[in-house]
Amino acid sequence: MTDTSLFAVIIADWWESFPPRSRSRGNIAGGLVILENLRENFDLDIEAHKATGSDQLRNASRQNVQKILARFGEERTLLQEGGRTNRGLMKNLQPLLQSLADAGMDQLSRESRESEIGNMQAVLADKARDIFNAEKITFDFKLGMTSRELVGAILASARKRLRTGEVAEYLVGAKLSLRFPAYDIRNSAASAADRQTEEQGDFQINDCVFHVSVAPNRGHYDKCQRNLADGLRVFLLVPDEVLVGARQNAQHDTNGRVSVESIESFVSQNIEELSDFAGKKVAHNIRRLLERYNRRVAEVETDLSLQIRIPVALEK
Repeated sequence: MTDTSLFAVIIADWWESFPPRSRSRGNIAGGLVILENLRENFDLDIEAHKATGSDQLRNASRQNVQKILARFGEERTLLQEGGRTNRGLMKNLQPLLQSLADAGMDQLSRESRESEIGNMQAVLADKARDIFNAEKITFDFKLGMTSRELVGAILASARKRLRTGEVAEYLVGAKLSLRFPAYDIRNSAASAADRQTEEQGDFQINDCVFHVSVAPNRGHYDKCQRNLADGLRVFLLVPDEVLVGARQNAQHDTNGRVSVESIESFVSQNIEELSDFAGKKVAHNIRRLLERYNRRVAEVETDLSLQIRIPVALEK
């Protein structure tokens, strides 16, 4: 007799098997859909779940994912594209199917199997709910703090979540879009693993390229050199704590032709400029920066925990 209580544990263990940064909406969507597929065609061979003529998951549309979540009372959108665009999804789902096979799911009656599939989908719906409810980034705001201190506090808070790189990039993007409204400042998911190779840097305005890095490595300096060879002007933006070392490396590798600035200074300068260097206007423009940051995150990210909670003292 198969112990059907095992299956909720199996789906939970499958989720926990991923590193924290890989516990993504895409994997939740994939798990929900492949379990739904098993309702219609119980086949634990991963090949049976591929869409015709492709290596992508069958039925992994946004509409199907939302239909499953709605069954568990969740109406918020998990993914705009369902699970189709997750290139590693099928590889991630293979161990789940193998665990179901090892646990003898094929020995269950259809009725029991349907019940267990529902239990497993409920576990994943709860994981989706956890992601939806994830707290935004908070920071210790004090009236009278300088704009530079504020940016530093945001980066420090992001560092505790291991999200400094993404937050830094969105801060710079928000600063540029506010400071140069006539230009189309690129906005794509900062966590995207497969950036387009034709991009010169993280941002570009006219012949000036901006690279944002919290830990610049050889690859960053090599790209800066390629930018220079293409006749572009280059800014490398890094946190305060690595500024001295980054400047030394840039001096050595590019003969000082790359402008290396701290993210804290670069972003806070924008706040001061927009405020006409008048202290009474700074709070207003800090709020504008954070609102623009949150809007840009919402436009391209599925993980809205990257947004920043705007302090009550800055609200309208």
